[in-house]
Amino acid sequence: MEYGYSPKAVHHDPIRRLWSLALGAAAPWRVRSNPETTELRDARHRVLARGRMTADAPVILKRPGGSTLRLDPVEIGTGFHAILASERLQPGVVYSQAETALGTRLGATPEQIADLPCLATGTTIATDDGPQPVDWLRPGDRVLTRDNGYQPLLWLAQMTLPRDCPEAARPLTIAPATFGAELPAAPLTLTRGQRIVLAGPELDLWFGDSEVSARTDELLAASARVADGQRHFYSLLFRAPEVILAEGLWVESIQATPDYLALLPDRTRHALARQISPGHGQTVRAWLKDWETALFVAETKAGKARLAA
Repeated sequence: MEYGYSPKAVHHDPIRRLWSLALGAAAPWRVRSNPETTELRDARHRVLARGRMTADAPVILKRPGGSTLRLDPVEIGTGFHAILASERLQPGVVYSQAETALGTRLGATPEQIADLPCLATGTTIATDDGPQPVDWLRPGDRVLTRDNGYQPLLWLAQMTLPRDCPEAARPLTIAPATFGAELPAAPLTLTRGQRIVLAGPELDLWFGDSEVSARTDELLAASARVADGQRHFYSLLFRAPEVILAEGLWVESIQATPDYLALLPDRTRHALARQISPGHGQTVRAWLKDWETALFVAETKAGKARLAA
């Protein structure tokens, strides 16, 4: 169970990186969530907020004894802000912020972010605990992969595309059922460089592979909607590149290329280098070139069908 608090009830000292519950804070709110909506109720069971939830980067706190808990700054619906805690905060206890790579922000330009495979806040990912928003994941969580069953998440990075980023870097939103029933199951906002996995016998005929990947912007430039406003995005890193299920659609995880690793803080890059496999030197699926994707789009448009894995 998670507990919700007003942001005013949780004190944060950013200089010393300390957190505590305000004296006299009201009883925590109760949280009920599913992939579509989140509801907050106070101690009297009155509904405080209900709607789709988005979250900022999570924070890991250490108790004086050394064990940890997690805080998630969230917005529910339009304009209702709260802090969710994985466990009930204790009055009088001062928690220190843990040094962790969870939710680390990358110092990348909008153009660099747009070129990476990233998923927007709130995107539902299939895990062994059921569907979870991508921004709720943490290293060690077991994510469903197309090729290797459930695999532990090695690292999660957060990036932000600002409201005023160049038009060519703005993310794209795919409408539900673009590829058929429940593909995707809900609106899916992706960076332009996110690769979607395609499958079908026609692909083997055209490209020599029954499954291939194509960039979102090259595959859906004519049909996807350009997303407006500031957006937070997440890249998921596994020991080897994987194909994961996002809103019912199979997409590729991040590949640890030299360009991507160069964006990471030195300490994080060195720590991850010891854990990733040589598999990151190869793509998890063959990548279509832009002209091959154009051929695919033309052929499937003529046949009034699109193929997704």
